[in-house]
Amino acid sequence: MALIEVDHLTKNYGHGRGIFSVSFQIEQGEVFGFVGPNGAGKTTTIRHLMGFSNPQSGKAIINGMPCFQRASTILQDIGYLPGEVALPDGLTGWQFIRMIQGLRNYHDDKRLQYLLDKFRFDPADKTKNMSLGNKRKLAIVTAFLADPKILILDEPTSGLDPVMQ
Repeated sequence: MALIEVDHLTKNYGHGRGIFSVSFQIEQGEVFGFVGPNGAGKTTTIRHLMGFSNPQSGKAIINGMPCFQRASTILQDIGYLPGEVALPDGLTGWQFIRMIQGLRNYHDDKRLQYLLDKFRFDPADKTKNMSLGNKRKLAIVTAFLADPKILILDEPTSGLDPVMQ
């Protein structure tokens, strides 16, 4: 059984926009890149996998469970990096990290420090004062923080300098 299965997934927003009969499978341990031009439906497909949207037809399944109906269960095993990072303005990076640790019930500060060192990131600033690259680093660190079984990354290197990419 595939870890992730997308079978004839369709979401029609009208005027030729949306996704139409998208199908693929991803096995455990496999790295899968979903490449296409702007507007091709990559983010829409990812939103269905995350359970944020209900397909008009077809299915999106992770670990044998339908993504929209079982989103809260499925998300426990996923690290997600959205294409556009929106962070709360009133928090520092540290406060945001601690909030995510609490939500994920994962408090491995050794792994956290490894990720902060790896991405050369100091989360001391307020999120509203961070550059786009540092906001992206914060989002990457929190996506990888709980060492999830599945990573779903939408444009993971967007906003990062060439060396960090």
